[in-house]
Amino acid sequence: MAQQRFRVNNPSGMWVRSEPVVSEATKKKLLPNGHSVVKLAETAKPDWWKVSTSFQGETVEGFSNKTLLVPDGQPSNGAEPATPTTLSPFLTKTFAVVSQLAPQAKNNYLQAIREGGPLFEEHGITTPMRMSHFMAQAMTETGGFKVLRESMSYSVPRMLQIFGVGNHSAKITAAEAPSLAHNERALSERVYGLGNPRKARELGNTQPGDGFLFRGNGVLQTTGRGAHRRMGQPFGLDFEGNPDLVTAPEHALKPALKEWSDNNLNRFADQNDIRTITKRINGGLNGFEDRKAFFARLLPKLS
Repeated sequence: MAQQRFRVNNPSGMWVRSEPVVSEATKKKLLPNGHSVVKLAETAKPDWWKVSTSFQGETVEGFSNKTLLVPDGQPSNGAEPATPTTLSPFLTKTFAVVSQLAPQAKNNYLQAIREGGPLFEEHGITTPMRMSHFMAQAMTETGGFKVLRESMSYSVPRMLQIFGVGNHSAKITAAEAPSLAHNERALSERVYGLGNPRKARELGNTQPGDGFLFRGNGVLQTTGRGAHRRMGQPFGLDFEGNPDLVTAPEHALKPALKEWSDNNLNRFADQNDIRTITKRINGGLNGFEDRKAFFARLLPKLS
C-alpha cells in the first residue's frame, strides 16, 4: 500500500508526541504549519494517528491529532492548492529549472517556490535576470536547496580558515579550536552567541544558546534573534519564538524576499552586479564562485 501523506493544517503547528496524550511530558517535536508527515497507523483513540516525518535532519515517529492534518495536495486553511495549471508560464519555467539544477532540493523549498508566484510578484522578481540572481544566491546559501539550518560542524583547519584570527570577529585560536571541532552548539555560541560579544550584539543574540538556536535558517540563511524577530513581524509570524517556521513551505520565501527588497537588490540585479548582491546578503564574498556558477546556469534557462 502506498504511503498516506498529510500536511499540518494548523497555524501554530502540530506536536508529535511520545503518547497520544496532550501534556508537557509527551511533547517531542513541534512541526510547523504545512510540514509533511506520513500516517503509519490508527490508534485506539479515534482522533490520533501514529505518524512519521523527517524534521531537521532527523526521522521522528510518534503520535499526533489527525484533526490538525489534511491530505497532501488538499487546500489548507482555506487556501487554494497550487497546481501546474495555476502557475504563470514564468514560474512554471522557474520551478522546472530549479528542480533540474537542484535535484536533491528539500520539498519545503520546492513547495515554497511552486506556490510563491504572488510573493515573487509582490517583490518584483518577475524577470529572468532578477530571478536568476535571486535563485543563485538562494541555491548557494542552501547548498542547492538541501540545507534548512546552517551546519556548524567544522574540522579544526576549516574552522580556523572561516572563523580564525584575521578571518572573523570570533578570532578563534588554534589552541581552542580542537574543543569546538564538530561541536555545533559550542561553536555556534562562540561565533554567533555570547562567546563573541561583538557579533552577538550585531545579531541581537542576548541569551545563552541563542547562537545555535538562531544560526543560519532558510532560503537566505536568516541569522540571529534580531533578524528572526524583524523578518517575522511584517507577516505577523513569530520566527523568534519558533525558528522552524522560517522553513515551513508557506513561509520560507517571506524572510528571504523581505531581505531582498530591504536591500534594494532588484536594482543591482538589473545592473547584473552580483558582487554587491552577494555582499549585501552574505556580508562578504563567501561562496562567490558558486554564486556566479549558479547564475551562469540559471540565466540562459530562464531567458
